[in-house]
Amino acid sequence: MITKQKEYIAAIYCRLSADDGQVGESGSIETQKTMLAQYCKDHGFAIGDIYCDDGWTGTNFARPAFQRMLADIDNGKINLVIVKDLSRFGREYAQMGLYIEHYFEENGIRFIAVGEGIDTINGTDNILMPITNVINTLYARDCSRKTKEAHRARARAGKYLGGHAPYGYNKDPNDRHHLIIDPSAAETVLQIFNMFADGIGYVRMTKILRDRKILNPQAYFNNNNPDYYKSEYWRKPFDWHATSIRVILSNRIYLGQLVFGKTKSKSFYSKKRVPAPEDEWIVVNDTHQPIISQELWDTVQKLMASKRRETKQGEIQMFAGLVKCSDCGSSLNLSYDTKKQRYKNFSCWVYKNYGKQRCTSHSIGWQTLNHLVLDDVKRHAAIAVHHTDRYMEMLTESSAAKQRFETDKSLMRCA
Repeated sequence: MITKQKEYIAAIYCRLSADDGQVGESGSIETQKTMLAQYCKDHGFAIGDIYCDDGWTGTNFARPAFQRMLADIDNGKINLVIVKDLSRFGREYAQMGLYIEHYFEENGIRFIAVGEGIDTINGTDNILMPITNVINTLYARDCSRKTKEAHRARARAGKYLGGHAPYGYNKDPNDRHHLIIDPSAAETVLQIFNMFADGIGYVRMTKILRDRKILNPQAYFNNNNPDYYKSEYWRKPFDWHATSIRVILSNRIYLGQLVFGKTKSKSFYSKKRVPAPEDEWIVVNDTHQPIISQELWDTVQKLMASKRRETKQGEIQMFAGLVKCSDCGSSLNLSYDTKKQRYKNFSCWVYKNYGKQRCTSHSIGWQTLNHLVLDDVKRHAAIAVHHTDRYMEMLTESSAAKQRFETDKSLMRCA
C-alpha cells in the first residue's frame, strides 16, 4: 500500500535587528527570503506566505509578522515553518522551546532551521536545538549588556541620546548628540517656570496657555515635523494638560544638564520600564545652554515638593501644605467663603473628622495668620538690613539646631 506524502504549505520566516551585529549581506532580510524560497523550491514545498520582522529583537515574541504567522497557523493556512537558522526565529531559549517543542508539535507544524540542519520531522529531541537556543539567548544578553554600557559611556560624555530634542531645544545640525536652544519654545518654557514660581498652579496655567494660543509640545513638534506622527490624536494644538507642565517643570534639561538612566528595564525579558534609584542616574552638567537659572529651578522644585493643591478658583493659596496643628501635627484645612470670595479660617482636619478623641477644637483666621507672617517677615528684613552679621549668626544657629533635631529623630527611629 502506497502512503500519500503529506503536502506542506510553508511559512518562510525572516528576522533581523540591531542586536544581531554586523551580519552583512549574508544575513539580510532579502538574502534570507531568497535562500529560503530556493530551499522550498528544491524540496517541493509550496510557499503559503513570507513573514518578515525587520528591526525586531529576538527576545521579543510580540513581533507583528511573527504574530501574524501564529494566527495563520491557528487558521490552518500553513503547516511548515522554515527559518535560516534558530537565531532568526528568536533568542530566548525558554520561549523558543515552548513554541517549537510544544505549540508547533500540538498543532502538527513541522519546523526547519536550515543552518543547523534541524527538522522536527525527525523528532524534537535533537540535542543541538536546546544547546543552540541557550547560546543564542546568551548572545542576546551579551549584546544587550554591551549596548547599555555603550549608552552609559556616551551619557557620561555628555551626549544627548534621545530620538528627538525635548521641547525648548533643537538638535544641533552639526552634532545630533548636542542640543541648541529653540528660541520660540524656550520662551514658553521660561514662562511656565516663572508662572509656577509666582504661584500660578497647573490648572490655571493650562488655561492661560490656551488663551494665549501657544502650541502644546506635541503640536509644536508636529508643526515642525508634519510627517513624524501619522495619527490625528495630537491635532488639538492649544490643548495643554497639567501632566505636560509637570514634565517640563521637573526636567533638568532646562538647567543645562543631561540626565540618563532615570528608568530601567524590569528584567532582561521584560520591556516594562521602572524607576531607577537616583544614585544610579548619570547626571552631566553644562552640556548645553540652559533656559532657566539655578535659582528659579530651586524655587520651583521647593514649591512642587510641597504638593500644594489648587483652589477651585485655580489659585494656590500661599499657606497650602505649610500650616500644621500644634497638637496632633496634621495639616490644617482652610475654609473659603464663596459669597464674599475670600478665605476664612484654618482648622484642624483631625478634630473635624474624629472629634475630641484625637484632638481639640482650635482654629486661626486666614487674615490673622497672614498679618502674623507678614509682621515676622518685616521684622526679619529689618534685622537683616541693620544687623547683618548678627542675622547671619541667627540663621546659622537655627540651621544647626534643625539639623540636630532631625538627627535625633533619625536615631530614635533606628533605636
